[in-house]
Amino acid sequence: MGIVGVRRALAITVLGLMLAGLTLSGCSEAVDGARAVQTRIGRLHQVVDVDVTTPGTERTAAITVTYDDSVDQPSVLAGLVAAVVEVADGLKYPAYPLTLVPATEPASTLTIGGAFPRPAVEDAVLTTWFTLTGALLGSVGYVAGPDGERITVDSAGGAAHDLAEVQRIGHGTARTTWVFRAGTATFTMGGRVRPADLGLFQAVQRNAGVEGQPVWARGWQLDRRSGHVRLDLDLAFGDAGPTLGQLTVARYGRTLAPLAHNSLIALDRSRQRAWLTLHSGDDTFAAWASGQTPGRGRDPLGRGWDVWLVQQAAGVS
Repeated sequence: MGIVGVRRALAITVLGLMLAGLTLSGCSEAVDGARAVQTRIGRLHQVVDVDVTTPGTERTAAITVTYDDSVDQPSVLAGLVAAVVEVADGLKYPAYPLTLVPATEPASTLTIGGAFPRPAVEDAVLTTWFTLTGALLGSVGYVAGPDGERITVDSAGGAAHDLAEVQRIGHGTARTTWVFRAGTATFTMGGRVRPADLGLFQAVQRNAGVEGQPVWARGWQLDRRSGHVRLDLDLAFGDAGPTLGQLTVARYGRTLAPLAHNSLIALDRSRQRAWLTLHSGDDTFAAWASGQTPGRGRDPLGRGWDVWLVQQAAGVS
């Protein structure tokens, strides 16, 4: 290699070392900054535990604070939030979501921005948080952001109770999404929980059946919005399920008829546009939409389930 080549190689090497040094320096400063924020927040009264994420190329800034049982009302929690924000701002920690966890109920979390845009929003969110965690059996995951709020309630066997409680509480706007989880079942809806929602949930839950029956729903997803309702059933068949070719109307139509019929009745009671999908694992073999003719190509094997579902729906209306 000539002198020019050696000089070029040395220059590239030196530049690479300088850039690496700057990168390491930047990482070190970010780590030190996150540690400083974590240490300061950890010293705050009422803080049991705190985790402050070091922001980088693959993860964003985030702060999680676990608070003790002396934080027993919205105003007290508001004071703690203000103290956390003051520490983070004072140490120039970048924009972050703040997650609050009650030590007495560690499965529940409230996630908000680094600061509330208006005092009224802060009051509403924190009041709702205490109302829900105080009334519901299941854990609450409450995410409040500028685009709306998503509230997930993981209730297991107490989902019907929690649905009724949320309907009684009356919280919800067009910017609210509710997600109720009961084992492998999920019910998602927008706005306020209505009395009819509880009836719909219970009807689908009763109809799902239990393991050991000729056919049952091992999991289901129910979605209710302002203008429609959707139900997706993941079905299991006895001890050994049929192969794709065996799952035909001729073989299983009579077995599936009660479950499909009752599902369609439940959807019809919502008085909204409705969709029903039946699948077993990855095999989506039947789909129906109110007021629509069966679509072509949904079942590549052409087993006739879509037409069969239309016939079942005709017996409901």
